[in-house]
Amino acid sequence: MPTPAERAAGDVVPLSRLAEAWRVQQRVVGALILRELHVRFGRRNLGYLWLFAEPLLLGLAISTVHALKDRGASPKSALSVFAFFAIGYSLYYMFRAVVGRAASGLAGSRPLLYHRIVTPLDMLFARHLLEGAACVIVVILMSFAVAVVEGLVPADPMKMLAAVLLMLWMCHGLALLVAAGAERWEVVDRLTHPLIYLQLPISGAFFLVDWLPHGLQELALYNPTVHIFELLRDGQFGERIRTTYDIAYVAVCSVAFQLLGLCAIRAVRPHMMME
Repeated sequence: MPTPAERAAGDVVPLSRLAEAWRVQQRVVGALILRELHVRFGRRNLGYLWLFAEPLLLGLAISTVHALKDRGASPKSALSVFAFFAIGYSLYYMFRAVVGRAASGLAGSRPLLYHRIVTPLDMLFARHLLEGAACVIVVILMSFAVAVVEGLVPADPMKMLAAVLLMLWMCHGLALLVAAGAERWEVVDRLTHPLIYLQLPISGAFFLVDWLPHGLQELALYNPTVHIFELLRDGQFGERIRTTYDIAYVAVCSVAFQLLGLCAIRAVRPHMMME
């Protein structure tokens, strides 16, 4: 029977191993982020700046088109149309990037699995952290531009940041499912991009629940991304608009996606190693 001193020593070892594993994990994810930056953007022209320039340019183009189209003749004109679409598309771009690129996220990095300390979760997590950081910066830049040009300062920046983090959390779980599915069935890769574009009109990026007919409002709120965009608008416009969202519902959906995604990755891992 172990003595108290031996039991105490036994308790210390797992903690030290856990700390060492955490440090190794940080180094692995950091290295994978640098690799992802170099593979996707290289060092030519704008290089790493394209990580922010691409969503920024797309957001500016889409918001400018809508601002010119809706100028002066819409019940939504009490709001800044440019700000509404610029911030909304910036957040949706992260959904498109994280989930849309998940199907090829493991296939292009499979040789890295020959390193014992690298796992499929590390590869996906690094990509998603990169996209999340880019989205935060783009939303900040868009908000700053709107504040300078139109004098519209965000009502609650913390709610906007919470919306970005909730979207990243949910997208991470969905991306795990897509990545695992694409490893087993090619049709998943084929269907992902069309489904992402079909999701855009119902995502909440370009409308408020309050604008919908009463019968459609309850239906729209079954989509968790609608709640996230409503939270984003609440932080952006505050009391100028009426928003409807349930953070607990988004959290439950995100947890379900995470658990299903982790199970799916675990199921396909042996097939990845055999190939």
